[in-house]
Amino acid sequence: MIQACSESNGCIEMEKTLDVRIQRSQAALINAGRELLRKNSEATLSDIASHAGVGRTTLYRLFETKEELVKAIAKDCLEVFDRATEHLEREAESAMDGFRLTFHAIIPLDAELEFLMKLGDIGENDPELLAIYEKQQAEMAELIELAKQEGSIAKRIPTRWIVNHLEGLLYTAWLSARENLMSNESLAELTFNTFCHGLQQD
Repeated sequence: MIQACSESNGCIEMEKTLDVRIQRSQAALINAGRELLRKNSEATLSDIASHAGVGRTTLYRLFETKEELVKAIAKDCLEVFDRATEHLEREAESAMDGFRLTFHAIIPLDAELEFLMKLGDIGENDPELLAIYEKQQAEMAELIELAKQEGSIAKRIPTRWIVNHLEGLLYTAWLSARENLMSNESLAELTFNTFCHGLQQD
């Protein structure tokens, strides 16, 4: 007679171990996919699984298609940005200081930036990704409005234009990082100074 699973016979511990293994495999596939797809968009699921050291059975249990994996990587990249910036509101001395801290937090995330930039329109066909992206843009718009109230940014400049300007600056910083023009810290300061001087009051 087969003994029923219970906490005393170790079944719960076994389930926890399996959950940890699945989480590790998922993280390995996301990291490997981000690395390989940045270099070669034609990399296959098998290529990624091999690079991650994950078996095909586990691969297809987690991601049935390449599109599912790409979505998971994109979502992870956006969440990395959230984790990198979630503490800045408490540390920033002003709205403009918030921008400075944001540049210092985001610019070193070159792998995530590159993947999302090569992905194209984030969430074009995926409501979940689009919701995360729009939430991040809304938070940036709130910071811009606060900077306007402080007098650091001219009120006449449309907030939407400034959000686009910020994305352009981050793209420029990413290109400069790829060319090894300067350190991430120097790039962050240059990006911040460019942002400040281009939006000063008349």
